[in-house]
Amino acid sequence: MQRYWQILMRGQRQLTGPWLGFVCLALLVKVVGVAFGGWSALVGLGLLSLCLPLIVTRWRFNRSFWLIWSLQLVLGLIWLPFGWGGYTATLQAGLTLSAPLQNAIFTTRYQWGPTVGVIWGLLWLSSFKWLPSIWQQFKQPTSWCRWWLAGWHQSFWQVVWQLIKLLRWLGCWVVSALIGVGLTFGIERLNPMAGQLTSWLVLAGLLWELLVLLLAGLATAIQRPTNSKRPAWLVSGLLLLVSLVFAGWWLSGTVTTAPAIIAHRGVDGHNGVQNTTSALRRTVKATHPAAVEMDIQPTLDKHWVVMHDPTLSHLSQRRGSVRDYRIQQLIGLPLWENGERGQLSTFKQYLRAARQLHQPLLVEIKAVGPAADLMAPFGHAYARQLRRAGSQVHSLDYAVVVRLKQHDPQLRVGYITPFNLTSFGANAADFYSLQALTLTREQLAAATRQHKPVYVWTPDGKLAQQRLAVLGVDGIITNQPGQLRRLMTRTRQVYTVQLINWLFNLL
Repeated sequence: MQRYWQILMRGQRQLTGPWLGFVCLALLVKVVGVAFGGWSALVGLGLLSLCLPLIVTRWRFNRSFWLIWSLQLVLGLIWLPFGWGGYTATLQAGLTLSAPLQNAIFTTRYQWGPTVGVIWGLLWLSSFKWLPSIWQQFKQPTSWCRWWLAGWHQSFWQVVWQLIKLLRWLGCWVVSALIGVGLTFGIERLNPMAGQLTSWLVLAGLLWELLVLLLAGLATAIQRPTNSKRPAWLVSGLLLLVSLVFAGWWLSGTVTTAPAIIAHRGVDGHNGVQNTTSALRRTVKATHPAAVEMDIQPTLDKHWVVMHDPTLSHLSQRRGSVRDYRIQQLIGLPLWENGERGQLSTFKQYLRAARQLHQPLLVEIKAVGPAADLMAPFGHAYARQLRRAGSQVHSLDYAVVVRLKQHDPQLRVGYITPFNLTSFGANAADFYSLQALTLTREQLAAATRQHKPVYVWTPDGKLAQQRLAVLGVDGIITNQPGQLRRLMTRTRQVYTVQLINWLFNLL
């Protein structure tokens, strides 16, 4: 750690010239991505992409500028899935897709996904060979040809080994982050107000430390005279002040109200077989959720049964898919899961049980077979019952959402999306069910600006549930509703968790 501290001190002495403006713009772009999104986020990222090439070329739009900018763009696109230190989410806040287009991409993912995945994986592995030659271009820009030849002759494993050695400094920063989180946790447990102040100072300190490491490395690589008359300590102090302002903004988004608790597939842990009325009764009695999420899909004769998987073999001894059987062949089919026994129910039977319990439902219409074509008869049979019970419907198939809303505009219907590119503007959805693993603050803010509630699926760990609660989601769909209930009713350490959210945002 002593060596690490020496590197930080040496780094902050190099932060003269334009680096502070670079940092201010970078943090401003992050704020704009959350607060506004859309074209403003894209314009901000575009301006940010110009900074490094301009510093390298001493503020000239010459041939070297376009070389550095192009190399930066290529490398950024290849490493896009790794988060860009949180700026991938900012890009997604600008590059949104219409719901029909996203639906078309998602429904064909098994056709294009494997090919795209293999191509990207090969590009990513190959990019390691060209990293040192990009670094060299920062020092002395030459040409595309020389960059390519330098990377071609570079040893792949030598680059990997050098990167592994650099990871020790990242490891030191991670240790600092863990110490900061632990300190905030302890102080907030004793005094919430003091914990809030501590989280603010810790976040600012960690941000300053990370920025000094990054900018010191870039300044060393570029090796350009800055001719700045400002002393290094002043620039470093201003950098810390900027970090404090950003930390205050980030923590101002902390939410202390509890989200709605939604029992995923009607279970609480392993208290029964998913999507069965027996598990429903146990879960409602034990946890009193705001809603019970459950799954339905059509049979061969176009009736509806309660089942998540398209095939029956996971929970029963019956082979084939639900669509291969008529409803009379499936009623009462024995199901087993986690040592528990249940029976397959029709949607009518499940609705009747929920009505007896006065329990609202969140019905997922599975995107299988002819589900979208059956929305008119489904709405005619069930929409009024669902509205009266305060229940809602959602689906991964946007065509289901559109057709059900066309049949009954008063029924609340949501769109389930595992992607971060959804446009939350003009579409048929009343709310969104988003994947907890990929949820970003930008995505949540975009839905909030459209006054659309956001439910997330399916965080079961205590930390994941607490993280999403302080971000401000409207509901959490979880297999552990009892655990979530206990977490939300006891004193929560929201600022510690929001500090952890910032660390996750970097991934």
